[in-house]
Amino acid sequence: MIDTENDGPPQLSAETLKALQEWQQEQEQNRAANRPQEDWQLSQFWYNNETANRLMNEVIAILPENGRCAFIACPTVWSLMRKEHPEIHNVLFEYDTRFDTGDHSFVEYDYKDDEHIEQNYANLKHSFDVLIIDPPFLSRECFEKVSHLAKLIGKVTPPCKHIICTGAIQEDNIKEFFPSADRVTFQPRHERNLMNPFACFVDYESKTLNTE
Repeated sequence: MIDTENDGPPQLSAETLKALQEWQQEQEQNRAANRPQEDWQLSQFWYNNETANRLMNEVIAILPENGRCAFIACPTVWSLMRKEHPEIHNVLFEYDTRFDTGDHSFVEYDYKDDEHIEQNYANLKHSFDVLIIDPPFLSRECFEKVSHLAKLIGKVTPPCKHIICTGAIQEDNIKEFFPSADRVTFQPRHERNLMNPFACFVDYESKTLNTE
């Protein structure tokens, strides 16, 4: 016998409803920013809007006229820069080909393929005035190999400026592979609250990142 008193649409718990609303909000933000959903297997965690804007504004403040900026495994800021400042020449070095734009602003990059970076990116050697770097994995190997790419594609004269965002616990790796970089006050934050606090390091006198 059917219990007519319990007929009707199923009801979600408050906790489940909140999680669903947060997921829907994330999807809407990703669509608005024209970026794919995070792939956790690739260690992808998007910056929140405030962080992406702060980093974009710092790039604008330090980039010379007609300068070029590269984003290494940092698609959040790259996507925002393309949207807000299409006149600025910027390139994303990224493993995830979902970001491939079909033009010269995307370069496929696998940090593990370190042996071939001279061959793969010879046409971009010493091309960039500013690099934003967010190593995809918190390991010494990853930092070392990403630093090889940074040295290859960054300008020598005047020297390329580096903005490095990573877990605060990676400060020893920063000092080893980017010895001129110092920690700034600004703390990058993500759309999802990560357990590991992040920090930002630069190797020049920052214009905007030494405030909260």
